[in-house]
Parts: sequence; C-alpha cells; structure tokens
Amino acid sequence: MSYRINRITGGVLALSLALISLSTSVFAHGGEDHSESAPVVSVGAGMQTRTARLGDMEVTIKHPVFEPDHETTGRVFVTRFETNEPIEGARVFVVFGDGSAQEVTATAGTTAGVYEVKLPPVPEGEYALTARVEIGNASETVQFGQVSVTTPPPAEVESGNAWARTGIIVLAALAALVVIGAVGYRVSQSSRRGRIEEEAVTV
Repeated sequence: MSYRINRITGGVLALSLALISLSTSVFAHGGEDHSESAPVVSVGAGMQTRTARLGDMEVTIKHPVFEPDHETTGRVFVTRFETNEPIEGARVFVVFGDGSAQEVTATAGTTAGVYEVKLPPVPEGEYALTARVEIGNASETVQFGQVSVTTPPPAEVESGNAWARTGIIVLAALAALVVIGAVGYRVSQSSRRGRIEEEAVTV
C-alpha cells in the first residue's frame, strides 16, 4: 500500500513540476551559445546581449534596450573563442545606424578585454549593428544583424506579465495540492475499508 501511495504522490509531484516549468518557459528568453553562422541574441533585465564569432575570437556587445533619440552606452567584450580569455590591446570600433552612420571608437575599460562605447541616438526604426576589431595590423568586422529601436511598452504591461506568470505558478501549485489531498483521502478511505473488512472476517 505504501508503495502505491509513493508512486501516486511521485506522479503528482512530477506533473506539478512540469506545469510550473511550462508556465515559466512561456515567459523565458533564449540563452547563449557559440554560433559561427549567426549572432546569438539574448534579452533579460532590460539588457540585450549579442554574441558572434570572429575568427578565433568571440565578440559580445551588451547594451540597454535601444530607445528612439537616446544615446546608449554599451560594452564590447573581446575574448578567445576556445578559452574565453580576454583580449587586451585591441582597437574596437562600432557602427550603429543607417548607411550614413559613422564608426564610434570604443575605449578600453578597467577590466581586460572590456571596451566601452557610446552609440549615437537614432529615430525609431531598424538599424544594422557592426563591430570592427583591430589587433596589430589585422582588422576584422563582425555583423550583429538588424536591431529594433522602439518606444518601450508602459510599465504596467511589464507588471501585468509578471502577475500573469505568478498567477499561473500559484494555480499550478494549488491544483497539485488539491490532487494530492484527493489521492491521500481516497487512499486513507480504502485502507480504512480494508481494515474493517479484515476485522469482520476475523470475527
């Protein structure tokens, strides 16, 4: 009997975890990997991270969400692709905007392999983002693709998403508790009837 109870409880718990995982994955964003064919983009906490391979290097640019007509401060990380070792002494230039956009020089930060850049304000729209890295006499350019510059949604929309996620998790947990309670009640009732029948047979 205890084996049956454990089995049922384990199944209910597995179902609950699956429901909670599904509810959170609806709102989750993608992670990062080392792609050689296309830049990898991840979004979280109001920041965007774009990573692309450039020869034996990996170039990552991290910046806040672009807003129309606002200067944006970002960081460029230049590392070895295989070891993630930071590359010092590079000259980094970033181009953000339409065909007439000018290169912006990134300055070396206090951390090795990290370069800070101020990207110019642009109107709402779609723009190309590229970076050029010079090391010694070698110069290579990496394409980060098109970037959207849009007005951010009102704060209450973001708050609504958070409440919706929390509500789904709470409902999933409550449903799991109801199922566990119902299963426990049925099992206890079945066990009680079994004892009564055994006592009746003994008598």
